Amino acid sequence: MIHLISIISFLFLTFFTFGQQISQIGSDFDNCGGTPAYGLFDYSQSSMLYLATELEAVGISAGNSITALEFQFNSWDSGYELDNQTIKMAHVSESSLPNPGSPDYSSLTVSDTTTVKNEFDFRGFSGITWGQFDFDTPFVWDGVSNILITWENRDGSWSGGYGWLEGRSIANRCHIWFKDDNYPVASSSEVRDLPNIKLHTTFNPLPITLLEFKGELLNNENHVSVKLDWTTASEKDNNYFTVWRSLDGQDWEEIFNLVGAGNSNHEIKYQYIDQNINLQRASHKTIYYRLSQTDYDGTKEYFQIIPIELKSKKTHVVKRTNLMGQEILIGHKGLIIETWNNGYVSKSFN
Repeated sequence: MIHLISIISFLFLTFFTFGQQISQIGSDFDNCGGTPAYGLFDYSQSSMLYLATELEAVGISAGNSITALEFQFNSWDSGYELDNQTIKMAHVSESSLPNPGSPDYSSLTVSDTTTVKNEFDFRGFSGITWGQFDFDTPFVWDGVSNILITWENRDGSWSGGYGWLEGRSIANRCHIWFKDDNYPVASSSEVRDLPNIKLHTTFNPLPITLLEFKGELLNNENHVSVKLDWTTASEKDNNYFTVWRSLDGQDWEEIFNLVGAGNSNHEIKYQYIDQNINLQRASHKTIYYRLSQTDYDGTKEYFQIIPIELKSKKTHVVKRTNLMGQEILIGHKGLIIETWNNGYVSKSFN
């Protein structure tokens, strides 16, 4: 266990030790009550969201492995005990947590959820102290997504002597849930300040540098398709890309493989058009895509998820206008602009 006491006047701090980078996000001294575990209740959960821009600002790069986490504790009785604690990390597309939110993150676009430290026993620290937690399983940051850190407290009991974490006042970036007798639900949610953290990372550059991954809906007259484009700045031992599709954001199917460049140091653009979309199965008319890359040795990495809003099939005209935007009848002579039920616009001349 390493205890580092630091009082600093700036937001971000990064330093290097023994080949490892330690980066600090946040340096204010607002009390984050109920985090990481709410000692007044039998069970609790805290969720903290840190933005990709904040990770980049402290020098964390795509592909870096996060191997440990530090929180800044305050006013815990020395030796205060909490058993059966778990820390998880995940990639998230959203930049804020929904209020009041839900402990299962059903309203978020979450990927790569990893239990980084599983079912460990926590002992409190006295004074204002940085407490370090070394991960059982490292978490690899994709370089573009925000990061959600979750602390689950399943001790099942409580006693006096609990404290809190130090942090900064930011709305909807930290929520807590708490309950006696059983694990909490959304109704017990409260908003808290965002804790200060230190992330320990190792240098592990990704096989490819992905500049962008985007999708565009191609809603033709009677057919819906999606055009996916992605661009790499460099590639190393890149065997192939895989395009994945999900109709509900949870279950994924592999729909296309595309050979990569192997090794490259210049910008390369890729494209795939998905023309096999089942509108009837798409949940809430939204479809999701994600991209993965596989090395020659079989190692695979995943990139961010992108949602595409779909339109229904074109069945009937809802509005007919002339060039001036005035509504007209079917037998109108001249230019006819027709707007269909799915938003598709067609033009004809009579």
